Amino acid sequence: LLMMDVGGSMDPHAHLISQVFSAAKRASNIRDLRTFYFHNCIYGRLYETERFSDPVPVREVLDKYGPEYKLVLLGDASMHPAELLGSGDWDYYRGRHGEQKTGIQWMTMLADHYRKAAWLNPEPPTYWRGGTAEALAGVVRMFHLTLDGLGEAVRHLSGAQRSR
Repeated sequence: LLMMDVGGSMDPHAHLISQVFSAAKRASNIRDLRTFYFHNCIYGRLYETERFSDPVPVREVLDKYGPEYKLVLLGDASMHPAELLGSGDWDYYRGRHGEQKTGIQWMTMLADHYRKAAWLNPEPPTYWRGGTAEALAGVVRMFHLTLDGLGEAVRHLSGAQRSR
């Protein structure tokens, strides 16, 4: 499963993200690539298009795509701390799909469900310290979106041990 952050702070990385997405679609060793989109963090739903149409509840994704799938998140993990920790408007965070959880709780749920998970971040690792990226790296192993980082992520996802 490929879940991509689009819009806002990810706009400067749009070309790179498009290249990664195209390469993933062409890869012959990926049997079943499913893609979803989100903005900043996941709050109970994902989207089938980058225009945020066709929302899909996270629970439905978990039910449909079991723990044997590998989860790859792609984004800068940068947002206002309230978005991740949920001190803001609960209606925004839970939307129409019900469950009242913070962004980090949704991310933890995804990381706990999938045996193998990695986060590809286009920002340099020095930017991850002290903010929301550091908090998310504690939930999902984060890799820099470079050729070396991609290699590390692939080795991590291919390893015998569970990601978390």
